[in-house]
Amino acid sequence: MADIGTDHGHLPMWCLENGIVPFAILSDINEGPIGKAKLRIERSSMAEDSYSLRLGSGLSVLKPGEADTVVIAGMGGELTSRLLAAVPEVTDSVQRFVFQPRSRAGMLREWLWSNGWRICEERLVRERRRLCQIFAAEKGTQEPYDYPDIPECEDPLMIAFLDRELVNIRIVMDNLLRSKEPADRNKLEALQRKASILEQRREVLWKNSNY
Repeated sequence: MADIGTDHGHLPMWCLENGIVPFAILSDINEGPIGKAKLRIERSSMAEDSYSLRLGSGLSVLKPGEADTVVIAGMGGELTSRLLAAVPEVTDSVQRFVFQPRSRAGMLREWLWSNGWRICEERLVRERRRLCQIFAAEKGTQEPYDYPDIPECEDPLMIAFLDRELVNIRIVMDNLLRSKEPADRNKLEALQRKASILEQRREVLWKNSNY
């Protein structure tokens, strides 16, 4: 596996230590994180032939076919899309991507659908007060979601995620209600439809939950 933007290298090291992968590539665009990852590895009992530390941008540090699974976590969806598009020969050689976009997850999903990838698994994870979207993609086709920024999964945290989204939507709607611009009226109507659909999804999830 390859971890692009590895930071301290926690994820690839955990995968190696637990026998999840036989070899891991730890990559970052900055020297600081690479140095910290190297120090942590040196303090462990990791075999030297089980990892590779690389300094560089995105997938440019990889050769085509070098990594079966590539993780890109903690970056925005727009930046991640640009990194995927920058080195198509590497991107197309990967069997599975795992993403955790910090923002604009919908833009990343749309890029994947437009470039021959399908979302094969989705989960939500709570990180302190933040709800993080995590999803994996493999080669294939898929019908795009009506709202690409909203995951379509039955995760236990989905109700909390929809609650948060509905709060954000209503804040924007309140601001648009004060506007007299015709374009804002169209935006308001679109958000009202979205809110209605998300409320229905939330109601179904609530009825099917164990609460």
